[in-house]
Amino acid sequence: MLYALIDYSNKKSFSKIEVEEVLGEVKITLPQFKERYTKKIAKKVLKRMSDYKVENVVISKALSRNLEFCKAMEENKKYIITGRRIGKVMINKILDEISIYTRYPKEKMDVLLLMNEYSLENIDFIEIISQKVRQLQVMSRNYTKYEKSASLFFEKYGYLIKLYSNEFKGEFNRVNVVINLDFKTEEMEKISFPKNCVIISLNDKIEKTKRGFHGIVVNDVDMAGFEENVSSYRSLAFCEAKIYKPLRKISDNERILNAEKYIINGYIGVKGKITQEEFEKVGKNFT
Repeated sequence: MLYALIDYSNKKSFSKIEVEEVLGEVKITLPQFKERYTKKIAKKVLKRMSDYKVENVVISKALSRNLEFCKAMEENKKYIITGRRIGKVMINKILDEISIYTRYPKEKMDVLLLMNEYSLENIDFIEIISQKVRQLQVMSRNYTKYEKSASLFFEKYGYLIKLYSNEFKGEFNRVNVVINLDFKTEEMEKISFPKNCVIISLNDKIEKTKRGFHGIVVNDVDMAGFEENVSSYRSLAFCEAKIYKPLRKISDNERILNAEKYIINGYIGVKGKITQEEFEKVGKNFT
């Protein structure tokens, strides 16, 4: 099976776990339960997932706050779909829209990419983004592993990709857009961003910003084209479950996303939906 959707029901704690399978999608509905029963419930869920040979799971927003349940999934090698990977697929489209909303050309943008994971997919991602913008800077605990790829791209395309350790203490004064793939909140708090920039966080949501920050934080993407029950799940995570395949190149996943006619319906920030006026205000300070 492709994935399982796991959500709560409104039934009492002694109710049974319900499982339904339709067209490759397994929906597992859990009764409301107290935290002390988490291990017991997780064990039963893992058994049902094994029955259907499911390796990927989309967890509802409410259940995702149960860290012990999430840990049980990860320890048993079940990949929790979060939307981070489909965010990579959509980032070209997102940058295009930010360029339009801020009235600032994408080819003049200075972009900072935050990603600790080292993978072939991330190398592909660097290559794609670096060709679209003026300057790409990458911060990573694995930055030395990206040096070879950065040199190859310089020889092939003639542009320089700047690499930084995640312990770098300097300021990124000219950065217009920050793309966070997998930095945790505590890592983000150590970085000195420009006071007027757009931060796209595809990993941990940013609940509050530093004093003096006047930019925009994009915590989520409001997608159109989903079924009714998507409200229980993060929209990007649901989209990733339906569209994304790890072995495809990012450009191939992007073509499938476009073919399915998913539409970006807006962006969600710290205080809710972000207006075009907010983007324009930030764009006036881009240099």
